[in-house]
Amino acid sequence: MAKQKDYKDSEELIDKDFFPGSSVKAYYAYNKLALTALSYYDTLYESLMPSAEQMEEYYKTNEATLVSKGFGKDNSNYYDVRHILIEVKSSAEDGKTISDADWEKCLADAQKVLDEYLAGDKTEDSFAALAGKYSVDGGSASNGGLYEKLTKGTNFVEPFKNWYLDASRQVGDTGLVKSDYGYHVMYFCSATPIWEYEVKSLVLADNTAKF
Repeated sequence: MAKQKDYKDSEELIDKDFFPGSSVKAYYAYNKLALTALSYYDTLYESLMPSAEQMEEYYKTNEATLVSKGFGKDNSNYYDVRHILIEVKSSAEDGKTISDADWEKCLADAQKVLDEYLAGDKTEDSFAALAGKYSVDGGSASNGGLYEKLTKGTNFVEPFKNWYLDASRQVGDTGLVKSDYGYHVMYFCSATPIWEYEVKSLVLADNTAKF
């Protein structure tokens, strides 16, 4: 970094860009302590995660309250999905009319993106990277195309919703979905029962408070 910024050495970099009056040695010690603390925090956090038994007991004890808040065991899920929106573009002179040929090109472009994903290591991370590269959805592209905690009532276009609500959907599933905006290259991340997600958060909060 010092060389890239044309500083004479790393000591000058630390002094000018990080901690004036400090040193590389002090900066190293600071980072070592910070990373050690972060590792310790992660270990503590994992130890406080509730077990399945704790979650069931909490639900049993607080069922009425949870049901009143919409967190009952009614088979409703939170869905996490990623997508890459390939926008359909008009080739007409008015720039507005969308022809069948425009849709065919959009589909072909979306298929190329999906094929690129399938030709790689086929991980969620690699899909997220492609979303950052190709998606025109301003609401999710910078986050790897991710939408979290979607439900049956989420105000999304029906073809998109129908895809993630499909009861046969499995983690890692991909596909192409057509909407008024273009074609969505889809990736299914997870489906978590709403009661389980919310109870886990509540029990974790209790465990943390007791700690």
